[in-house]
Amino acid sequence: MYAMIPSLVCDFYKTSHRLQYPAGTEFIYSTMVPRNNKYLPKVDRVVSSGVTGFVRKYLVDFFNQAFFARPVDEVVSEYSQFIKRTLGADDDGLHIRELHELGHLPLRIKAITEGESVPIGVPVLTVENTDKRFAWLTNYMETLISCCLWQPMTSASIARKYYQIGLAYADMTCDNNDHLQFQFHDFSMRGMSSPESAQVSGLGHLIYFNGTDTIPAITYVDEYYNYGSKEHELFRPGSIPATEHSVMCAQIAKQEAAGGGRDETETYRKLLTEIYPSGLVSVVSDTYDFWHNVSVVIPSLKDEIMARDGKFVVRPDSGNPVEVLCGIPESEGELPEEKGLIQCLWETFGGTINEKGYKVLDPHIGAIYGDSITLERAEQILAGLAAKGFASSNVVFGIGSYSYQGNTRDSLGFAIKATSMVQDGVEYMLQKDPKTDSGKKSHRGRVAVIGDICVDCLDSESIKNYPKSRLTTVFEEGVYGYANIELIRERALFEVNLNLKLNNGGL
Repeated sequence: MYAMIPSLVCDFYKTSHRLQYPAGTEFIYSTMVPRNNKYLPKVDRVVSSGVTGFVRKYLVDFFNQAFFARPVDEVVSEYSQFIKRTLGADDDGLHIRELHELGHLPLRIKAITEGESVPIGVPVLTVENTDKRFAWLTNYMETLISCCLWQPMTSASIARKYYQIGLAYADMTCDNNDHLQFQFHDFSMRGMSSPESAQVSGLGHLIYFNGTDTIPAITYVDEYYNYGSKEHELFRPGSIPATEHSVMCAQIAKQEAAGGGRDETETYRKLLTEIYPSGLVSVVSDTYDFWHNVSVVIPSLKDEIMARDGKFVVRPDSGNPVEVLCGIPESEGELPEEKGLIQCLWETFGGTINEKGYKVLDPHIGAIYGDSITLERAEQILAGLAAKGFASSNVVFGIGSYSYQGNTRDSLGFAIKATSMVQDGVEYMLQKDPKTDSGKKSHRGRVAVIGDICVDCLDSESIKNYPKSRLTTVFEEGVYGYANIELIRERALFEVNLNLKLNNGGL
């Protein structure tokens, strides 16, 4: 973190804006808005996520340690020398000196409460300076705020949609939704752009689910989102033992070298009876011949599987996820690949018919698919299983970086724009309104969020008429709010469950 210069965590052009504002500029107020879902059309609402972690990690801890706690001459020299080296400009850094001497960031940030969601186009955050000497600071911080918050909010919004899909199919095909907390599992860390991306994106996932293999996301929550909590009821993240291809290859290497072929029966037997004689275990099953394992190896070990006190989870890891799990539509259904994994497991292990008339696999056996899962595919798979009479609880999904890293700031159109300004004591409403792109039109003036509606064209007096705005203060002049993951999850899950009831189970 300290490879960054705290006075310069911004785009280059931000360093020149201080000189470009009109003389007498005292205050600047800006809004952060997800402007459109053109690239994520299934995401219709945006979840506030990551704000508390960002405020504490950067605006408090980072600036206190790397800026305010250091000698003022050192901080100013660092800034001035860098500007000279990179821009060839002389800048005495007087504004940096003044900021350092103040001893805190003179900003007020308001945000939608974490875990709550708003429609596309409604502001999720506002920022303004609180000291007239530092009007330049509001949008100077735009780069850092945007960089740190678009991803956790995007990932949380995607996780919300996964939860919504799972909840709708549970409501349709299951007796309860007890399985849902672990039905969608975060597999994304290895494909994220950085460990920090894995943490903040993983936070978004953990607002809705307990299942995760992204360990740093849990420690991030422990650090920034456990205020006032000693024990959690809703938030109990974790995973289960699972194999990978290196394990399966290593187990078969000696056998293959001796001419024994690649039949994995003894590998499975060892895993089931010696290494994990009880409990949950997931075994990747497509290292060599997935359908041979499904139709020959696993049935041959039925007695061992049924005798265990625990669940053996079969994990396909390649192919078309919909066909692998649900089978090939309009086929004769004689071959295992035509039937699909869930049908094959049902024919081998059986199960029960739940109160809604859907088949539920015996609790000793299960399935997880963690390759190439998207919102669209998850819905197709659950619909395909329902069409064959299977409850949605029969499958778990691993959600990877395609869902959580394959996005940009533009996926939900996040933008921070100045909408109000005070010059020489006079307040002016600002608005960006390009004729070449109406989608980039900003709000005007100060804003309040009432329910799902944004009220704009407000000034510092008229906004007082909206004391129940959902935008609440999370940071003001170095003082920050705390957040509790348990309360965040309660808010998030209540909202999605309410939405399901209002829409009669629809998506």
